[in-house]
Amino acid sequence: MSMDATSIIKFGGSSFLNFHDYSKIALFLSECVRSYPGSKYIVVVSAMSGTTGRLKEAIDSIDPNAPKRVHDGTLATGEIISAHFLEAATSRLGIRCCSLNALNLGLKTNSEFGSAACTEFDLTNISRKLAYNDVIVVAGGQGVSEEQSITMLGRNSSDYTALLLASAVGATHCTIVSDVPGVMSADPYLLPQARTIKSIGFRTMAGVAESGAKVLYGKAVSHAEKFGIEIRCGRFENGEINIYTTIGKESPASIVVVSKAVTIISTESKSDFDNAFEWLELKNQSPLIIDNKKKREIAFVGGDRSSLGKLELLFKDAYSITDNAYLVSEHIGLSVIRSSFASHEAAVQHASLRHESLYPSANAEVPEWTEKARSEKSNIFI
Repeated sequence: MSMDATSIIKFGGSSFLNFHDYSKIALFLSECVRSYPGSKYIVVVSAMSGTTGRLKEAIDSIDPNAPKRVHDGTLATGEIISAHFLEAATSRLGIRCCSLNALNLGLKTNSEFGSAACTEFDLTNISRKLAYNDVIVVAGGQGVSEEQSITMLGRNSSDYTALLLASAVGATHCTIVSDVPGVMSADPYLLPQARTIKSIGFRTMAGVAESGAKVLYGKAVSHAEKFGIEIRCGRFENGEINIYTTIGKESPASIVVVSKAVTIISTESKSDFDNAFEWLELKNQSPLIIDNKKKREIAFVGGDRSSLGKLELLFKDAYSITDNAYLVSEHIGLSVIRSSFASHEAAVQHASLRHESLYPSANAEVPEWTEKARSEKSNIFI
């Protein structure tokens, strides 16, 4: 079977709330293999829901100042174990299956621990494994540096692994499975009136991801656009994957994003504003401009907080830096309006009003969304 006939599927951590979930997905994969003789599947998995947070808490409790290399090596174990679990469940059903992780996948990166960039993808081992297996399970979000240290591509970056694999094997599309019905007009756990968006363009989706939406990893979207790979977002329901959203050609879409734990950099000087923006870009961060007529503000979502510490040392009299703020980004096609808030309640209230203005009838039928589920089994890692 040629590589271009290989399907790429990524299952997020919410797909694995208990051990039986691995068996459910294994059964789905076995039915795919048996229904389509000769078919091959590369399945990228995240850690069980809640595992990464527990692992981070553990390493921080041991050494709050542990090197990033240690953090990456620790956090990667969540995905590695998850991959082995799915391999075991799939092999049990008589399907030829193996799992790969950072050390044998062939994904080589630089040494930017925490947000490493792929420098080379050696397909030698994947090609060899595909010749003898119908399913390859890959631990997502990780690679290996030139020094043979495990590196993480970023938090929630298993999507990126899936798209890197898709381009490497020449796939025309990649399926991303999560706990929500595709890309939605807002986070349904915050705004239950959120609607599913059937289609959205690469550039619009990349902007939404940049604003802090967790539905897709930003670099994954950019990579998909570069190689023309359609992203199909779905949910695993009743033993099958139902596709709700396709990401590809640009199409109108409006989405409201609420981001927490945001750092806000404020200044009244245009030159200081430009210096801060340039500094963050040089550090491979993604500074976001906030719409504020009274002062100039930059939002910093995620990434390495240490670069801001350096910014404070260099320009300590020029900036006011606020941590743990909230950001609401209103995306209308390729345009975006951003507002910052001090409290979660204020941010959600503003987001709800903006969403209602975009979707006036959305509040008519509001589905029930419980709190996002976390696996009770994630405590086995600590």
